[in-house]
Amino acid sequence: MKRVFYTFIALCTTVAAQYTPTPITQDTPAPDFKLVGVDDKTYSLADVKGDKATAIIFTTNHCPDAIASIGRMKTLVEQFKSKGVGFAAINSNSPKGLHLAELGYSTVDDSFDSMKILAEEKQFNLPYLYDGDTQEVAKAYGAISTPHIFIFGPNLKLKYNGRIDDGRRKLGLAKKNEARDALTAILAGEEPAVIKTKPTGCTTKWIEKAGNVARINENWNNKPVTVDTIKAEAVSKLLENKDGSEFRLINVWGTTCGPCVLELPEFANIYRQFSLHKFEFITISLDDPENARDTERVLDILRSNHFGVHNRIQKVLEKEGRTTNNYIFSGDTEDLAKALDPEWTGALPYTLLVGENGKVLYRQNGTIDPEALRKVIVTEVWRLNEE
Repeated sequence: MKRVFYTFIALCTTVAAQYTPTPITQDTPAPDFKLVGVDDKTYSLADVKGDKATAIIFTTNHCPDAIASIGRMKTLVEQFKSKGVGFAAINSNSPKGLHLAELGYSTVDDSFDSMKILAEEKQFNLPYLYDGDTQEVAKAYGAISTPHIFIFGPNLKLKYNGRIDDGRRKLGLAKKNEARDALTAILAGEEPAVIKTKPTGCTTKWIEKAGNVARINENWNNKPVTVDTIKAEAVSKLLENKDGSEFRLINVWGTTCGPCVLELPEFANIYRQFSLHKFEFITISLDDPENARDTERVLDILRSNHFGVHNRIQKVLEKEGRTTNNYIFSGDTEDLAKALDPEWTGALPYTLLVGENGKVLYRQNGTIDPEALRKVIVTEVWRLNEE
């Protein structure tokens, strides 16, 4: 799983922005702000400052480093809030600067509404504020990545900035905790031994990145979309998923099935969202493979949803001797049912998610619940991440 993470980090840092932040320097006064929180109240620096120290943490909803740090961030608040330390978390990411593939570790995006969902789900114990519309606060502080913590003394002058700890994307305790050490020193009236570290994580999603997002989407849209026929025996091999993808999401559909066609755009979003993992989306149409018009309709709909083969999956196809991820079933549907899943009722649409070695992770007769499916995928992503 390390290779997936490094691909993710590389993408986060190489999809370049025109703006490069510069963190404020030691002993610089804390920049003021006025931001709305997930409780719909407006907060200023004066509202969150502590008598003895203040910690401003730039974080976000989607980044794996930020997600993994939530528990440790809450622990930091629990340890120091009663000792006169004030805290606030700020999400400065612009949804316009974020593309779907960067959401591969999260069920939510970086919008304000999603902040409310995350804060409630994770039971945040500090104000969680939104700066994504203007990003003025992130630029005033020079926030580089998520998470990035700035710790100020009783006079609101900077004493430490950088990472919270060395936990990175690992859940649970960290070995080093520079933020805790800095706060301990400040409360003792001392200067922190370490005043600056590198805040490792996903880059801040600046509004200026919107052009890069558009180019990534254009690359997706330009991928060739093809279709081939498939028999029951080949479907069985797909479901075995031996040495193939970490995830195979298979959707059985038809062009005359209204609900099937209507939910395909949601599958397109899910496909893109998890494309930095070895995630394959496979469509199996039950249209007539011997009818040229049926085949053309299948292709038209698949092309309109841009169901081409992602680069990470191309080698999997080559290894298995396949040329496409889109198929029209050829044969008896009773044989397909035996090959696919005994729990399929035969009605369309039908969706099946299998993991490595064919482990069934999700099945759905009828249209999917997109959020339920995303939660299953994200849960498995983090399980694999911890292996």
